[in-house]
Amino acid sequence: MNYKITSLEGSGKDIIRRVMLASESQLLIPPKLEGLDVTIPDPPRDGKYIGLFSSGTTSNPKCIWNRFDRLELNAQRSARAFEIESDDSLLMMALPWHVAGFSWMLTAEQLGSDFFFVTTQKGGEGSWIKALRDVQPDYLLTVPAVLRALYDEDWFVPNVVYGGYPIKFEEYKRLSPHCSFMHQGYGQTEAGGLISSYKRKSTLLPSGMENFCNGKAIEGVEMTCIGSREKPEPILITSETAYTQNIYNSGDVGFKDEEGNIYVVGRTNDLPGGREAGRKELLGN
Repeated sequence: MNYKITSLEGSGKDIIRRVMLASESQLLIPPKLEGLDVTIPDPPRDGKYIGLFSSGTTSNPKCIWNRFDRLELNAQRSARAFEIESDDSLLMMALPWHVAGFSWMLTAEQLGSDFFFVTTQKGGEGSWIKALRDVQPDYLLTVPAVLRALYDEDWFVPNVVYGGYPIKFEEYKRLSPHCSFMHQGYGQTEAGGLISSYKRKSTLLPSGMENFCNGKAIEGVEMTCIGSREKPEPILITSETAYTQNIYNSGDVGFKDEEGNIYVVGRTNDLPGGREAGRKELLGN
C-alpha cells in the first residue's frame, strides 16, 4: 500500500494541514464508508496523490486519485473564479473529505486567507447559524442542503458560494435577503474541483432557465456539449486539473447558450426516466 489514510480527527483546518504536510499520498475515507467493502486502487507513483471519494449522490461512491499539485492549481483558479482575495474572511460549511470542502480549504491555504470550517453533519444545525453570526465572514462557501436550513434565520454575508447542484428556482427569493452576490459553482471530484462558476446579483430573481446556469468554464477547462434546451446532451469535460488528461463524460446532461454558459439539467442515468426526465424538468412539462 503506497499511501496513508488521513486521520479525520479535529477540525477541517487540522485535516487539510495534515494532508499538506504529508510527504506521501493521502486517502480521505468518509466516515460513512468506514468498514464497508469499497474498492480502493493504488495511486500512481509519479508524485503525491490525494484520494477523494465521489459523494455518492450522483452514483456509487468511488475513490479517485488526483495528484496534489493539480488540486492546488484548481484551488488557485477557484479563488480567481470566485473573486476571493487574501484579506477576505471565509466561512465554510461542508464536509472536509468531499471535493468541495477540501478544495475550498486548499483555496484558503493557497491565499493565506483567514478561514473557519464547520463540518456540517446532521443534527448540528444550531452551530451553523451561530458560526455565521460569530464569524461574520466576507464569503460563505457551502452547499444547498445547508442553505435550506438557514433561509429562515437572521444573517447576512456579502458573498454566498454554493456548489454540488443548483438551488431551485423558488429558493432564490429566500436566499436573496441574506447576501449581495450569489456564486454558483459546478465541480466534480474527477475534475479536481471547480469546473465552472456563475455570479449573479441577489437582488435579481432568475429569468427563464437561469436557475440551471452554471456559468462559463474556469481557466484550464473546456466543456463540450451539443445539447439544446429541447434536447439536453452529455457534458464532456477536459481539465488541466482532472484525474485524467483525456476528455471524460461528466455524467451530467445539459446545453450551452450562445455566450458559452453551461446549463446543467441533471444526470444521464440517475434521474427517473434518464435524459428525458431532465428535459421535462427544464421545460416545465
